[in-house]
Amino acid sequence: MAILGQEEQVRFLQERFRAVQGVIIVGVLVLVSRLAYLQIFNGDQMRQYSEENRIKRVKIPSPRGMIFDRNGTLLIDNRPAFDLEITPQYLKESKNPKQVLMRLSELIKMPLEEIEKKLLKTRGQPSFLPVTIKENISRDEVAILETWKWDLPGVSVEMAIQRTNLYRDIASHLLGYIGKVSPTEIPKLNADPINARKYTLNDEVGKSGLEKQYESTLRGIDGSELVEVDALGRSILSGRNKSRVLRQPREEPFVPGNNLKLTIDQDLQMAAIRGFGEKTGGLIAIDPRNGEILAMVSRPSYDPTEFSRGIDPVIWQKLISDENRPLRDKTIQDHYPPGSTFKIFTAIAGLEEGVIDRNTTFRCSGSIMYGNRVVHCHKKEGHGDVNVVSAISHSCDVFFYRVAQKLKSVDDIAKWAMHMGLGKKTGVELAREVPGLIPTEKWKMNRFNIPWSPGETLYVAIGQSFVLTTTIQLANAYSALVNGGTLYRPHVVKSVQTIEGKLIKEPSPEVVDRANLKPETVDLVTQGLWGVVNAPGGTAYSQHIPGMEFGGKTGTVQVVSIKAEKIFQKCDNLRYRQRHHGVFVGYAPIKDPSMVIAVIAEHACSGSRGAAPIAREVIKTYLQKYYPDLYSDRAIADRIAAEKEAKKNSKKSPEGEVSE
Repeated sequence: MAILGQEEQVRFLQERFRAVQGVIIVGVLVLVSRLAYLQIFNGDQMRQYSEENRIKRVKIPSPRGMIFDRNGTLLIDNRPAFDLEITPQYLKESKNPKQVLMRLSELIKMPLEEIEKKLLKTRGQPSFLPVTIKENISRDEVAILETWKWDLPGVSVEMAIQRTNLYRDIASHLLGYIGKVSPTEIPKLNADPINARKYTLNDEVGKSGLEKQYESTLRGIDGSELVEVDALGRSILSGRNKSRVLRQPREEPFVPGNNLKLTIDQDLQMAAIRGFGEKTGGLIAIDPRNGEILAMVSRPSYDPTEFSRGIDPVIWQKLISDENRPLRDKTIQDHYPPGSTFKIFTAIAGLEEGVIDRNTTFRCSGSIMYGNRVVHCHKKEGHGDVNVVSAISHSCDVFFYRVAQKLKSVDDIAKWAMHMGLGKKTGVELAREVPGLIPTEKWKMNRFNIPWSPGETLYVAIGQSFVLTTTIQLANAYSALVNGGTLYRPHVVKSVQTIEGKLIKEPSPEVVDRANLKPETVDLVTQGLWGVVNAPGGTAYSQHIPGMEFGGKTGTVQVVSIKAEKIFQKCDNLRYRQRHHGVFVGYAPIKDPSMVIAVIAEHACSGSRGAAPIAREVIKTYLQKYYPDLYSDRAIADRIAAEKEAKKNSKKSPEGEVSE
């Protein structure tokens, strides 16, 4: 019975074995079929997937386009900088990673905790990707690290590109700066159709100035390189399998960005800096024939190079806490009352509306009565009898008070001022330009719900009250005067070129308004502007350059309200922040002007002493550079000698008698 029982048990187990055997056979057949499908019928695709897992594409940043002045002087370049990097893959393969980090900390004087913190932030990325520990290390640090590199596995010094302003803080507001794109900027940038190449974290983008406005032009196309990695994301150093990359080039070269050639002349920029010295303010020079900006300076300023790869917090705090606001562009972002530089627009309104002409004179005794109020001229004893030419030359307030009284309303002044480009943005290709303000009766009613008072027109007539202008507006408005009434849109980019110098784009002058001034109006006003600088008694006669005539208008702007009994007190005795601003707008040459310049010198007390000397330095540089035959030192000396001889001969006839 026992034996029989064993036989039954064996038969039972055999049946179960056959069942298991069948399951195994079926499983093997399924597995073989699947393998055959993947390797034979779909082998190429599976191999491609495998290669893609084995190969990572690493970006090669493209250099941004460079920026030049009108004469080819390089202003913005891409210069080499050095970064300290750690590749976690190689650091982990060292005998003692902690000891390596401690040694590195000693060599570069950087806390160990800070190094470890930076490594920790990138823990999720592949270990073959280097981690930047410190940017812009000094050449001394580079030398130390190169000396100890055999003791620092995974630590390397890599060369990077630093966007560099070759003239440091000159024209920084115009040129702008770049920085790392922020997570909040990426969606907006990528949604803009002009940006065909999408942005990712760690990309650089223009943050201000031309770097921002011409971002799509200056930004190049990044290249890439294929890197082989293992299953853990570590770079494979051996090159034996590199040829197996499927249907992909090993490297895609980058395409550099395009270059900008500006209308700016760097020699004029340097002259402006010399003129400003330690003063604060803004300067802009424009070619009245086409709207090209020849110089554009705002002081104080900052060095854009410090922003290009992350600004030091200490430097940033210093910039934002400076009461002179070095981050603001004083040529387009700050507006000021124009003071007496506005008087020519009152003169234009009076001449064009027919309430005055070349023969109109008013007597200035130093003040006038308006109602029960005394309104003063800037010259306490007055100017005597003045016409429109001498009123401009001597800046007689009373004359322009009288013109304002003859006009129908403040709207007459506003109409011509706006025709000349005041009270609205010029449209220059820079961000954050402010419009200024030219008041009208309607504006005051809308703003304050109070009717306009005729007495307020007197103060508007001399550039005070609610009137606000920017430096670029003044330069552009005077440009429209000296060219006969054509208002151009100021522009600062002369052309866009490839890195090889091939022309891509060249903007044309753009007319935005035509004042259609009468020739007599232009003649009378420019005669007055000539007298400001060149006639004895002119408010800027102290800035006259013998043999080098230029015209212009001074202005003085009060920054605090002053009581009538203190109106003639000396400005230099006031606290600095209470001192008047100085304004000057000038042009050269006298015949056929090709440059108009406007200067605001904050707290410089007057236009003649504060702003005009700055303009004088730039005008002299301009004339000697672009008109060397007429304004070289030798030519000027010869002309002065000839003028003296002519005056001497004019007093006597050839026979020695006094002539008529």
